[in-house]
Amino acid sequence: MITFSNPILLGGLAAVALPILIHLLHRQRFKRVVWAAMRFLQVSLQRNQRRMRLEDLLLVVLRCVLVALLALALARPSLRSETSGLFGPSKVTGVILLDHSRSMGVSDGVRTRFDLAKQAAEQVLDALPAGSAVALWWVSDTVQPAIPEPTLDLNLVRKLVREAPWTDRSTDLWPGLQRAVHTLQRRLSPAKAIYLITDGQAQAWRHWPQMQQLLETAREQVATHIILVGEPELANVGISNLQLAGGLCPVRQPVRFEVQVTNYGRNEARHIPVRLSVDQELPCDEFTIEALPGGASQSVALFARLSSSGFHAVTARIPSDRLPADDVRTLAVRAIQDVRVLLVDGDPGSEPRSSETFFLRHALVPVPPDRASDYFIRPTVVTVPELAQVRFDDFDAVILANVAELPETELAALAAYVRRGGGLMVFLGDRINATFYNEVLGKRLGLLPAALGDPRGQANQQDQFFTLQAQGYEHPIVTLWNDPAAGTLSSARFYRAFELKELDPTGPAPRPTPTAATDGQTQPEPLQASRGNEAGAPRVVLRFADGTLAMAERAWGQGRVILFASTADTAWTDLPVRPAFVPLLHRALGALVQHQDQALNPPVGGSFAWHLPPDYLDRDALVSKPGQPNAVRDLRRIEMLQGRPTVRYDQIHWAGLYEVSVPDPPLTLRFAAQADPAESNLEGLSPAQLEQLGRHVTVTTWRPGAALHSAATPAGTHLDLWLPLALVALAVAVVEMCLAQWFSRPK
Repeated sequence: MITFSNPILLGGLAAVALPILIHLLHRQRFKRVVWAAMRFLQVSLQRNQRRMRLEDLLLVVLRCVLVALLALALARPSLRSETSGLFGPSKVTGVILLDHSRSMGVSDGVRTRFDLAKQAAEQVLDALPAGSAVALWWVSDTVQPAIPEPTLDLNLVRKLVREAPWTDRSTDLWPGLQRAVHTLQRRLSPAKAIYLITDGQAQAWRHWPQMQQLLETAREQVATHIILVGEPELANVGISNLQLAGGLCPVRQPVRFEVQVTNYGRNEARHIPVRLSVDQELPCDEFTIEALPGGASQSVALFARLSSSGFHAVTARIPSDRLPADDVRTLAVRAIQDVRVLLVDGDPGSEPRSSETFFLRHALVPVPPDRASDYFIRPTVVTVPELAQVRFDDFDAVILANVAELPETELAALAAYVRRGGGLMVFLGDRINATFYNEVLGKRLGLLPAALGDPRGQANQQDQFFTLQAQGYEHPIVTLWNDPAAGTLSSARFYRAFELKELDPTGPAPRPTPTAATDGQTQPEPLQASRGNEAGAPRVVLRFADGTLAMAERAWGQGRVILFASTADTAWTDLPVRPAFVPLLHRALGALVQHQDQALNPPVGGSFAWHLPPDYLDRDALVSKPGQPNAVRDLRRIEMLQGRPTVRYDQIHWAGLYEVSVPDPPLTLRFAAQADPAESNLEGLSPAQLEQLGRHVTVTTWRPGAALHSAATPAGTHLDLWLPLALVALAVAVVEMCLAQWFSRPK
């Protein structure tokens, strides 16, 4: 069967008519003239007329053949044979897609799936016909071209296959397949092939409809071979999450961590010891899960003490199984010596218990009075008139409790404080000037994550109340209560609360307007000097049971703002006397104080960015990767970002602890990359899916030692015809030129 690489150029065959048209248009035309000697010329013409017509016809035919040959050669025809012995094996132009995602780390005790995949890739190279060209790409949820375009140097490809790195990235084969098909469709080779070497994990085929359509559409031009390696493995238990449960991470205090263990298999797993350690030391806490049903998850609360302030690595472990990568998870935390909180009391009351900040003070320091001085949270209470003598920069967070409004000078200082990284928490109440909050804090500054509507409910009718949502917590501040063992938020009663109107997260953030600064503060930046949109997208933290907004937050500048719909005392709600109030307040405070610390645990495949003091600008930082102490460390320049010196690192391919060090002045940062827990689900494609896939591609299950000649060699063979056609066209052109010269000689 003949196929064409450029079938559109077959339209050039229509040009065969051009020599005929030119011949017809330029035929000699005679004018009849009667004169005496005409009979002698007529005898001569009749004698040569047959020969001249044959000569002209021969030249026209040669010219038509020449045009046809050129059109066919440009269309690049190839002769395809279903048998391999007619012309011998064809040269292949191909792309090898080598899956190096986390699931490829499954081991049989001797070799991992990735080891087998590299062996299979070498088998493909050995089986390719001589003269083939191959590109090599490492694929996961992204494409990393080791050799971007097909090369004839198969030894180089083999070397890079052996050096290919396994990573902790998740799997999505759609980008790699799509890019490989488009790359090969631009090539003019008659035999084009994709060799996808993977473990068949169903997670990797999440774009199943699009992938099916792509492979079906491309199969006439590109042959796709899917080579499956490794034995099916369904049983797997892994650590799916590790998080700081309390929100704050003080030194020398018991810090609670939540470890989530998931059984990804179908059978029950028993006696799973979960251990917690700090900085690679001996385990400091342990708990044994007696039974974990298939497909279930269980959270375990473990405690640790951090001996010093600064960066620490907290690691949870369970016994290793066939996929050891998910049996350990590391969290980077920054321990703090103390937290200084400024409480602005909008209604001090006549006695301590009637103060707006009474319950806040006790919830922030939930220890007996004789131990309060040793506790790490240190609250300071002031009234609005006393703010003029306060330096906001002396505090880690500011809480406004039923504050009617702020003077212009204090407002400017507070905005500058949040811009530089301070935290602001706002509780509402009966003294609130809603116009000030909406027009100034909301529209003018963009500080508030929601707009204030009218209050609803009656504080004095306590038989009528509304409650908080009971499940489906998504924001990190409240995800703790997804575990029933942590208690509940829905038991709190709200008798009155402001209606919070959600803002459009895609809308433009308000820009600050000019406000004067005071000498009593640390020279706040003029509000008109705002750089770009300082207000981040508002986020819902918590809702009431009827779906209305109860708590929201947003980033603003380098800081963060949290807004509650009700009061901080018991005037409108009994939440302050509920057990959940202390952890809710501490987790909200942690979100304010350790706002930048969220960057310490980026996802694998993400990026890390950390703001540094001005002294480090334009210095070089060295980054060491997890599990590679002797590897070459990456160098990164500390550059200005968002007006602050920042170190950035985006080559996060492995889960675990990374270390960033700057030699002068000495500084060490730590961050821990978190792998996608979905990669721990080892369920593969179903037999029905494999059968459906086999209609469009060749699916081969490879075992060590097996040959891959049938998969690597194209079905049938191809013989390129464009070069012979071009040579014949050249010969015809020479013959036509010689004959035209010969026929035009004088006779």
